[in-house]
Amino acid sequence: MTGALRRRLAAALDRRLGALGDRIVADAVVREHELAVAIEDVRARLERLEAGATGRTGEREARRAELQIRLNVLDARLAGADAGIARLDGRIDDDVFPLLRALVDDEAANRRRLWCLRDQPDYALAYTEDEPLVTISIPTHDRVELLMERSLPTLLAQTYEHLDILIVGDRATPELEAAVRGVKDPRVRFANVTTRVRQPTGRRWLAAATMPRNEAYRLARGRWTLDFDDDDTLRPDAVAVLLEHARASRAEVAYGDALQRAPDGSVTTLGSFPPVMGQFSLAAALVHEGLRFFAREHVAVPMGVPGDWYRVERMLRVGVRFAHRPGVVHDYYPSTLWAPGASPGS
Repeated sequence: MTGALRRRLAAALDRRLGALGDRIVADAVVREHELAVAIEDVRARLERLEAGATGRTGEREARRAELQIRLNVLDARLAGADAGIARLDGRIDDDVFPLLRALVDDEAANRRRLWCLRDQPDYALAYTEDEPLVTISIPTHDRVELLMERSLPTLLAQTYEHLDILIVGDRATPELEAAVRGVKDPRVRFANVTTRVRQPTGRRWLAAATMPRNEAYRLARGRWTLDFDDDDTLRPDAVAVLLEHARASRAEVAYGDALQRAPDGSVTTLGSFPPVMGQFSLAAALVHEGLRFFAREHVAVPMGVPGDWYRVERMLRVGVRFAHRPGVVHDYYPSTLWAPGASPGS
């Protein structure tokens, strides 16, 4: 029973912010373990009493009855400890975890930042400039062929030409850096982060390329930003139609649909309003540059939330204005389908 409880607790805590969750249930687990040890001790004493032939029969019966009562009490306490741990697990789900999420999300502060942004004189320039600059960023590590032959050409071929294309290496290989620096288009820039943060195997995709994404937000020059990947493609008029929609609707995030392509040739259109996880892609969205304070966060991994969606979810919760333009603007090649175990930027 002890081992089963511990495995269940470990799995539960792994879905949450583990360190604090451990402290919440640690005392209960220790008490449960101590009760289990005490039960084993009483059972051993009962076995020794049964095996012994010395002593008066009346005394042995009295001692047996005493030990049995003790055993029954301990068994009842152990059952109560099990139920108590289950209740604590529920409290983490219902009470503690939402409080932890509120602290991590920094929701109240983000709401104030959004209000302050809208009061800034430069805020409206994203909507009023004739040709506002758009920064498209791509994090990447070593996928030279995909970047240079699939992804980047579709950015350079956009009908809207006032672009700032920022390739950020996730500790990029020398070959990839050389390839990007060899591009003879002044709109293309290269930056690099020197240290890769590797997430646990199996959940790496949840917050892949967090550091280069955030470096791209820091270095972006445009009035609008678009997060892209090194293995996807952008439709030729994507930036033009999204920018037109953003300016017409005064949206702070204007997005279209993504066409998910599978290796077997099947396709699925992803897009909905309001945005929902699994039906929204930041690679199909223009985001007002003032929203760069909504960064990517490594904590998305222990929370079990994809890093891009965690960014969007925090925007939605404080009132960022989203506008959906139906129609495919982005072709999506999921790494989990095309290269099992890989992830964007990896």
